Amino acid sequence: MSNSINFLVVEDNPSKVSSIQELLNGLEVGFTVDYVMTPSETIQKLKNNSYDFFILDMSLPAYSEDSHSIGSLSGKQILQTMKHKKISVPTVILTQWDVFGHHENTISLNGLKKELLDKFDQFLLGVVFWDSSSELWKEQILEYIAVSVND
Repeated sequence: MSNSINFLVVEDNPSKVSSIQELLNGLEVGFTVDYVMTPSETIQKLKNNSYDFFILDMSLPAYSEDSHSIGSLSGKQILQTMKHKKISVPTVILTQWDVFGHHENTISLNGLKKELLDKFDQFLLGVVFWDSSSELWKEQILEYIAVSVND
């Protein structure tokens, strides 16, 4: 891995933020990390900074002061903006939901994963399911980090 890795983490769940911090603190390299919680903050950070790796939550509030509905797809809007503005940062989605949407407009995590990897294959490396009781998500994120910073 390189000497220092610049991370952008977009997450509004304090428990997931804590888990991500713990994971990054275990890296054997120097790193910087910016944490943001909304799509607008995310796009500003991506336009104004250079990142080596991007961890994105799929369901975010549209604005800091608003609460968000379970399983919303604000993360998808961020990916679409990145593609449109040609912002290419190795990205992994980390989500705690296995179903997105409501009623007849639902999509499974596997369905969403396939759709997103097909549509954003220039920069999206993977979609990882976060479970606080499992180490699997950590292993997957670390593999993606290793692959992206060694390229």
